[in-house]
Amino acid sequence: MKSSTGTAQRIPRRPALAAAFSLALAVFAADQAIKWLVESTMRLGESIVLIPGVLSLTYIHNEGGAFGILSGSPRILMVGSLVAVVVVLWMLLAEAPSRLTVAACGLILGGAAGNLADRLATGRVTDYVHFSFWYVFNAADAAITLGVVLLLLATLLRPEKDRSSG
Repeated sequence: MKSSTGTAQRIPRRPALAAAFSLALAVFAADQAIKWLVESTMRLGESIVLIPGVLSLTYIHNEGGAFGILSGSPRILMVGSLVAVVVVLWMLLAEAPSRLTVAACGLILGGAAGNLADRLATGRVTDYVHFSFWYVFNAADAAITLGVVLLLLATLLRPEKDRSSG
């Protein structure tokens, strides 16, 4: 959204943090609830076709990061998650963020927390969404990906003078 001066509408830090944390909590709760439902109603490796040839609900464990990268490197994955959280918090605290930045940060924080909670509890992440043309992933992964896309969009939509000054 643009204000009458042509700059992206900014949110004061305290309400921005509250909004980002609220969204993060909602993402975290939804992710953990879906993972619990999948784990408690399906057998590991089981797949339920939702849209033939396109989408299945497939229960797997992933010990790596996105697409299984860094499998067997839990410390690196945990440090990476913590670094991501610190960077997102810095973005929220460094200046009054735009609404788009707040939404992006909330999605990334919630998704990172969901997958980090799994890694801390079991050393792996539960994945279940399987498009026939893509890897199996979960709601936390989707939230992180959407958050990163929104952050890129927020950066591109910043006025030129804001981008050049930091």
